[in-house]
Amino acid sequence: MTGFLDRLAEWLSGPIESSPTVTGAPPSPAPPAGPAISADDPRLPETSRPLVARLLALIAEIEARTRDDTLMISAATEVRQMRDDHLPRLIESYAEIPPSHRAEIFRQTGRSASYNLNQGFERMIARLEALSRSLAQEDLDSFADNLRFIENRYGKGDDPLR
Repeated sequence: MTGFLDRLAEWLSGPIESSPTVTGAPPSPAPPAGPAISADDPRLPETSRPLVARLLALIAEIEARTRDDTLMISAATEVRQMRDDHLPRLIESYAEIPPSHRAEIFRQTGRSASYNLNQGFERMIARLEALSRSLAQEDLDSFADNLRFIENRYGKGDDPLR
C-alpha cells in the first residue's frame, strides 16, 4: 500500500524508487536522459557554440541543485523540459533549413537565421540564470538567517563583556 506522499510524488514526477528490502521489488531504472546535445554539434554555427556550452552548464548546475529536493519539482521540470524538448527542437528546426534558403529568414525578419537562433539561446540562458538566482536567493536568505541567529545567541563579538 502506498502512502499519500508516494502517490503525489508519482503523480508529479513518476514513481519513486523503493527499497528492495521493503517491497521485494527491484529498484526502478532511472528516467531516460533526453537527447544528447553538445556545444560541438556540427549543425550549430560557430557563434552559437559558446551559447550552447553556457546553456548546458547552467542546466547541469540547476539539475545538480534540484536533484534531491522535492520542493524544487517545478524548477527541475522546467529545466528538464528545456534540456529534453526545447533545446533539441530549436537546434533541429534550425538544422532543417537548407543553408541555401536561410537567406529567406533574413528577408522575413531582417536578421540572419543564426542571429535568430542565438537570440533563442540567449532567452533560454536568461531564464536559466534567473532560475539559478532564485535558487541561490533561498540559500543566501538561509545563510543570513543563520548569521542573525548566531549574533543573537552569541553576540556580535564587539562587546567583550558578552
